[in-house]
Amino acid sequence: MRHKILVLHGNRQTGDLLRSRMDKLRKALRRDFQWEMVAPDSPHLYSAEDVIVDEDLADDAAGDEDSWQRTWWHRNGNVYQGLEESIFVLLDAWNRGGDFIGILGFSQGSRLAHILAVLHNVTNGSAFRGLEFVIHVSGYGDCAMPDNLSTYIRDAWGMQLSRVDLEKISLSLPSMHVMGERDTLIPPTSSVALMRYYEKPVAYTHPGGHHVPVKAADVQKYLQFFMDVNSNRSLSTVPTNSTILEETHSNSIQPDDEHAQTQIDEVAALSLIFPNEFRLLSESTQLDPSDSLTDDYSQDSRTYQHPIRYSILLQPQQDCNHEEERLWPPKQISIGIQYPHNYPDVSPHVRLIHDMNYLEFSMQQSEALMNVLRRAMAEEIGMPCVMGTVYAAREFFESGGWISATSGNGECQMPAHVADESDHSEEMEEVAVNPTGSTILKSSSAKRIAECNEQGLEIAYGLLGQTHSDDVGVVNGEKAASETSLGKGGSWKYTIGAWELYLVGACVIFDLANIVSTYVTLPTGLVGKPSAGKSTFFNAATAFARQRGGGGGGGANRDGNSDSDTILDGAAMAPHPFTTIDPNVGFCLVPAPAGSCPEDEEGSLDVLVNNRLVLGSTHGRDSKGRRMLSLCLKDVAGLVPGAYQGRGKGNKHHKNIYTVGANETLLSLFWKFLDDLTDADVLVHVVDASGLSDAEGNKVASDERISETNHPINDLAWVRNELVEWVFFNIASRWDTVVRRGRGKLVGMFSGYKQSQSFVLDVCTAVEAYVKEKEGRDRIFDNLELWDEGDLHRLVSAFLGVRFPMALALNKCDLPTSTQYINDIKAQLPIHGAHVGIGLSAHEEMKFMRHYIGITKKEYAGCPSRKNEKPIDQCNIPNGVWDCLQAAMSIRAPVLVFPVNDMLTYEPLPGMTNYSTRDASLPNRGMISCLTHAGGCAPSHWDADKQIYSPSITKNEVKPALRDVLLLKPGSTVNDIFEGLKWIGALQGEFVRAEGASNIGDKPKPVSKYDLVGKHNRILRIMTTKRRTWQNK
Repeated sequence: MRHKILVLHGNRQTGDLLRSRMDKLRKALRRDFQWEMVAPDSPHLYSAEDVIVDEDLADDAAGDEDSWQRTWWHRNGNVYQGLEESIFVLLDAWNRGGDFIGILGFSQGSRLAHILAVLHNVTNGSAFRGLEFVIHVSGYGDCAMPDNLSTYIRDAWGMQLSRVDLEKISLSLPSMHVMGERDTLIPPTSSVALMRYYEKPVAYTHPGGHHVPVKAADVQKYLQFFMDVNSNRSLSTVPTNSTILEETHSNSIQPDDEHAQTQIDEVAALSLIFPNEFRLLSESTQLDPSDSLTDDYSQDSRTYQHPIRYSILLQPQQDCNHEEERLWPPKQISIGIQYPHNYPDVSPHVRLIHDMNYLEFSMQQSEALMNVLRRAMAEEIGMPCVMGTVYAAREFFESGGWISATSGNGECQMPAHVADESDHSEEMEEVAVNPTGSTILKSSSAKRIAECNEQGLEIAYGLLGQTHSDDVGVVNGEKAASETSLGKGGSWKYTIGAWELYLVGACVIFDLANIVSTYVTLPTGLVGKPSAGKSTFFNAATAFARQRGGGGGGGANRDGNSDSDTILDGAAMAPHPFTTIDPNVGFCLVPAPAGSCPEDEEGSLDVLVNNRLVLGSTHGRDSKGRRMLSLCLKDVAGLVPGAYQGRGKGNKHHKNIYTVGANETLLSLFWKFLDDLTDADVLVHVVDASGLSDAEGNKVASDERISETNHPINDLAWVRNELVEWVFFNIASRWDTVVRRGRGKLVGMFSGYKQSQSFVLDVCTAVEAYVKEKEGRDRIFDNLELWDEGDLHRLVSAFLGVRFPMALALNKCDLPTSTQYINDIKAQLPIHGAHVGIGLSAHEEMKFMRHYIGITKKEYAGCPSRKNEKPIDQCNIPNGVWDCLQAAMSIRAPVLVFPVNDMLTYEPLPGMTNYSTRDASLPNRGMISCLTHAGGCAPSHWDADKQIYSPSITKNEVKPALRDVLLLKPGSTVNDIFEGLKWIGALQGEFVRAEGASNIGDKPKPVSKYDLVGKHNRILRIMTTKRRTWQNK
């Protein structure tokens, strides 16, 4: 690798201009040393309004046109405005360019070179690592250090140094000082003043004026200096600090835990939002090198070296047309980000990364874009701002800002690749004249908005009640007229990606479109006001096994045991608002929907008994014999009225919400607690049915408890309103862009809430038909400029009604005031997006769980068991939480399919045994204790004596029948199942044939690869060309 010298141009110059004028020196360096010169441009455009002071006089006077000229800072007294950004750009170029060894600066560039040398010194070589020498041409040292340099060093490097301290530093770096006898801008006396900061400066005076001398004699002087430096390169060049710096830190300051966590969280979220555009530039170490998910940037996956640096590619939306593409530059451009240690309390360092020339991307355009980025960051001080900054950059291009960036005389500058297309010139001129024209969503009365919200719910109920093609069954391409499946579920059949498979037992969701896997099954979100009992419900459902703030592992590790600090852990609880701040995520058990399993059919168990078969299960059964399935439950912070405006979670992460496209929602999901729900397919609204708390979760006096203002049914209205307004404001804030780009843009914004465009189009079609029938307005999505707030509320309400159907957990039913309230609510269902309500006491069920988990923990620790414990009254077993979760799952009407290896014995696929004994979703020891003490059965592979999961079968070596179950969304095919089982290694080879049956004992029938799966073929055997060892029979 060739060594490089960083060349810093002067005021009102560019890197290319200075480098071209030093061509003789450049060639000599390459010839004699194989060194290269790298001359970057300053990030700042020179402005004619800049105040010229002595040391910042123009270093180039070639013509009056200054549109291309650059400056490293703008002077304001003794403040070098923009210095910090210039340092960031050069640090990044230095670190990324590799093998830089020196800096050469001319005039203002020399002043900057000196500042960089000082920075290198005070950081003990951490800044501009490897710097071995500095050359000053027309440098000056007869002025004070800039006032903001101390501030920058404090904020970026954590060192408390005053301006006076910086001026006392003596630099041991080899230095060469070149000055001109006839230099009237920077006289030799100013250059000599700079030499006093260096221990052994080398001076050279040429007979010329204010320029870089490159005649033959001059070049020899440079080469002699380089030879002297090169001969000493074996010596250490890391400078020693002066005495005044002995107590400072030796490296850049590291962020504290809170800032570091925020920075890493934003990086992880951005990598999900922009998976194809995000690129990590700083160093990081993957914790598990064997992990195939190399694009996982979470703290659980890797450690980071600070400061964190990355880039995000800016590019048009995939669905934009030719005219919209012409609003973007001809080549790729990215935003480079570096975090200061105290980000987000301060703005990040930002720069533009591209390889376009001035004709393709002019300096005016660059500065215009940088101004947009600076404004976006300034508005977000105190919170993560990169997403908003990226969207601001996109909006700059999409609104014609790049096209309309003007030259110094105010004329519109048309990029070459646009101007060449004369047939569109009129249109482009129109965009340039009014690039920021805004279309405002027309206002509506509160009455109309309320009416439109109700109309949206009416539309949603209709969509959720639609019958799938799955309901009639398809066998070998023919409809089976008499067969029905699980029923409804609405547009849940649509999903992002090619298809998704929920494996209960393995509990893995396979999204073959992205080739990723995540431990999650039918994600369910808990919503409700503070102190309604959400965390209590969560603890009762998960047996206190939670993973705060993340998805993934749940109950059991490989030996079936929970970590000792998890078995009685759980979501935080307290009788006041906002006990939960970060979301609690954990696996819980839920009974399979009634009628969804073959054993639910009358007489099916008799068939098993007669054939001496043992009915199996991966997650156990409850006291009613219902098969338990795994479900991922997320409990987020409690809501209060106005949470969509930032109330509730400390107003910490609310400002300028943007939601565009299928990926963009993920960051909103990360930063705003409401967005935690976006992962969910169905919601459970936990309601304080006692009426003993107000809307913000505060207790009310006993004489107020029957007030209509505290009726629990009011909670249903405002909680849903929070969700509606959240989405409404996300979209309304960019309504001008929606109108300009039409239906496709609107669909794309709704697709951001983790739904496919086909789902959103179904909702739009239903809304359009409804409006045509009720209001006589046709093709409303072709006339978005005529919409008012009511129209958008109707669409949002319909979308959320289908996207987030709700079940109600009518909590605290054991309190005297609850009975009437619960009856009132049930009598009005469906209402406010809720379809079913279950009365329960989460506190009582949590006490039950705590009691039996505690017993299990003591027994496991060697304490004597409670053999004389009073038996459980089967009539009083608490099942409310399970019943509520079952009701929530039933709203979605999932399709349950049972893969088997034999259609007579229904034995499981041996390739799936690993998932039934080692998967993270399996119930842990404490949950199994609760399950069995409640009269249920443990999972098939649970060894009660050893208290572990074991792959061996102990009951007469009879393999459990129908052990495994796949939980699928309606519309899935046999081939989907085949590909999923093949992907996890349960099957190999190519598909040959399959056979299926509806009930135990039914004669299997041939099944096509492309048949939809449903109740008619839920017991399924798939045969392939390549058999595993266990398939050779």
